[in-house]
Amino acid sequence: MRTSVIETERLVVRPPRADDIDRCAELLGDYEVAKMLSRVPYPYDLEQGRQYLEKSLARWENLAEADELGFHIDHEGELIGGLGFKKLQETPEIGYWLGRPYWGKGFMSEALNAAICWVFENTAHERLACEAMTENPASIKVMERTGFRPVGEVSCVSVSRGETLPAIRSEMTRADFMRGL
Repeated sequence: MRTSVIETERLVVRPPRADDIDRCAELLGDYEVAKMLSRVPYPYDLEQGRQYLEKSLARWENLAEADELGFHIDHEGELIGGLGFKKLQETPEIGYWLGRPYWGKGFMSEALNAAICWVFENTAHERLACEAMTENPASIKVMERTGFRPVGEVSCVSVSRGETLPAIRSEMTRADFMRGL
């Protein structure tokens, strides 16, 4: 298996570390970030975040059986966001977030491309899925830029809002991604 640390032109995409918790709390504690995510509460719960981070670290110890894997994204040595693959034993679904100060700079497209390449190089999966709330055009553009194609509308639970919202589900195949490289 290729290394789990991925370096791009501007970023390091790496497994999470226990000492990331304070920075995660800072960035995910912003309602504008949390409201577009399915599993992040608002206000951010530090203890729940710590527990999630511990589970995420443990998954990296047995990649073959992991049901999901998370990565953190660093820019100039500072954590700026994260991404992860869930449902790794089925069709993996990728989710992602960036702290608000880093929006609109192309960081997520860069990180997502690297992570997609990593998953296709390190697994036998032939398809990936991704969802974004319909009211999040920036996230939908990131999906399109990285090669995901819309396949339908779905519902997305937002823990921070306590409601279910409409979302766009998109997918990509290994072949489509490799053609786009």
